[in-house]
Amino acid sequence: MAETQPTNPPAVPGPLEAEADDWDGDSAVGEVDLTSSTASIGSSIMKYRQENGRTYHGYKDGKYAYPNDEPENDRLDLQHHVFSLTLQGKLFAAPIPKEHTFNRVLDVGTGTGIWAIDFADEHPEAQVIGVDLSPIQPKFMPPNVLFEIDDVEEPWTFSKPFDFIFARMAVQFFGSPSRFFEQALENLSPGGWIECTDSVNPAKSDDHPNFEETALWKWGRYMAEAASKMRGSADASRRYKQQMEAAGFVNVTEVIYKWPSNRWPKDKKFKELGMWVNENVQPALEGLTYAVFTRGLGWSKEETEVFLAAVRKDFNDTRIHAYWEIYSVSGQKPA
Repeated sequence: MAETQPTNPPAVPGPLEAEADDWDGDSAVGEVDLTSSTASIGSSIMKYRQENGRTYHGYKDGKYAYPNDEPENDRLDLQHHVFSLTLQGKLFAAPIPKEHTFNRVLDVGTGTGIWAIDFADEHPEAQVIGVDLSPIQPKFMPPNVLFEIDDVEEPWTFSKPFDFIFARMAVQFFGSPSRFFEQALENLSPGGWIECTDSVNPAKSDDHPNFEETALWKWGRYMAEAASKMRGSADASRRYKQQMEAAGFVNVTEVIYKWPSNRWPKDKKFKELGMWVNENVQPALEGLTYAVFTRGLGWSKEETEVFLAAVRKDFNDTRIHAYWEIYSVSGQKPA
């Protein structure tokens, strides 16, 4: 087996350095508006859940709390761009040797299918299968891409093993990530790889005097509380390394990236990354929050909207040096 080398992450190990600013309570200081910046598809699958003016998947209703409508699909495509910036144009962070052969690749929670399509274009020798609970993928795609509506929390029935299993912003919504890793190992070829990446809520700040009093931090805490009452976990990715190793994976590598809340970092790369993170999440707060708060916490839509107005203000405040940790964990099946 070829020796693997870890990917050099663009994130820095220490605190992010912020632009010079003063925390003097003046609401006008440092605040910037950044809003401009193989299942058949039956009637039950196509019949979406409608709630609070948004639509959600109908198949296995309630498993995933984010919408599946056009605004959310646009956000997912923009999120793909944020990951591209994070990984410096690469499609994955796993230290997979260049000579590794990709015959069959599984994209778990493929969403709009944008990662699967890009991977298929980059690796025309591979068959890429994207699975999701919602049939929102495009009709026109590369010939080596196949999309299926499936629930990977059920027993897997794939006829052939995979060389690479990829899951981004998906496993944290699973009832048992440990079981997912066990099934993934069973469905990988010897020497095959897995990569799982998820964010952690609430956000962090290394220098804010009262960060836990901000609406931005409280939003993350409420999201975590609701997740624990519904299914999944807002900090599940912190345990992926241990769970992968327990399942039997080797060469397990954990990389932690930092996503700033806006353009507050001094470093130009992180400043650009923060602007895109803000553009990806801040305008989409309602879609990311409605179902989580109303189903998990019992809030009304109106209560949620009032609270999100304060969250949005904090999101755009460059004095609040907040960031999210993004855990990317990869492992290899023993040869």
